[in-house]
Amino acid sequence: MALLTKVKTRVTLHARRKVAGLLDGQYAATQSGRSLDFADLRAYVPGDDVADIDWLATARHGDLLVRRYVAERRHTVLLVVDTGRELSALASWEDGDGDLKRDVAVTVAGLVGWVAISHGDYVGLVCSTEDGPAVQRPTTRELPLERMLELVVRSSATDSPPQRTLDLLDYAAGVVRRRTIMVLVLGDVACDHELEARLARLLAQHELLVVTLADVDPTRPGRSGRRVRDVGTGRGFPDFAARSAALAAEVAAADRARAEQRAAVLARLGVPHVHVEREDRAVTELLTLMDRTRRAR
Repeated sequence: MALLTKVKTRVTLHARRKVAGLLDGQYAATQSGRSLDFADLRAYVPGDDVADIDWLATARHGDLLVRRYVAERRHTVLLVVDTGRELSALASWEDGDGDLKRDVAVTVAGLVGWVAISHGDYVGLVCSTEDGPAVQRPTTRELPLERMLELVVRSSATDSPPQRTLDLLDYAAGVVRRRTIMVLVLGDVACDHELEARLARLLAQHELLVVTLADVDPTRPGRSGRRVRDVGTGRGFPDFAARSAALAAEVAAADRARAEQRAAVLARLGVPHVHVEREDRAVTELLTLMDRTRRAR
């Protein structure tokens, strides 16, 4: 399980401790009735099961007290990864090296899947393949999760079909009927009206988290003397353009505008979001997002 093992090794000892308690309480609800885990005591009311009375606590308190329990629930976490040839491109460039978007996507999907499985929850996958959108049956085991990550890699090669983001989200909305915690792993998308409509539709049925993957500024590796080409068209990026300070400024401005517009739309919808640029930062940024989401409940 090379891919999942790589994800695990990226989680430091400190992060492991954070992961261990990250979703505690998120997947549990305190309800009346019997279950595995004791929660607390409350006053007896007519209709309560006599078997739930805590006689020792009742004797100490003087009033009838009954036990409440934590009702265990298994949730389904659905990873929706917008695979395609675009994920074979660079997400970032720093100090003469860069990360592929598909490697960042695998880290994100692998971490979310591993955390969920560690808590006994189901993990499934929806992604685009050479035969069109496909769904992988939810599992609670690591080996099938590894196979899902492998499918993400295979579906994100330079010769893979292009991303079809809207088609993929339409497919996810139609094929998944039960409520899930749906984690969308998308490219550096602009949230136009069509995408916003798809997100609103998914939000009506699922709990959403959105992770977007950065697109590298093509002038950065170009300025380092590396040949740059567009994975979508195969066309090379002109050397003279890589040396243009004006073009670099325009690219940066466009990136900021797209990020601000996307953040505004997701905030309006109430969808938690994080933008990831580098694989070595993905774990920390994603854990922060998940912890923030848990605390907001």
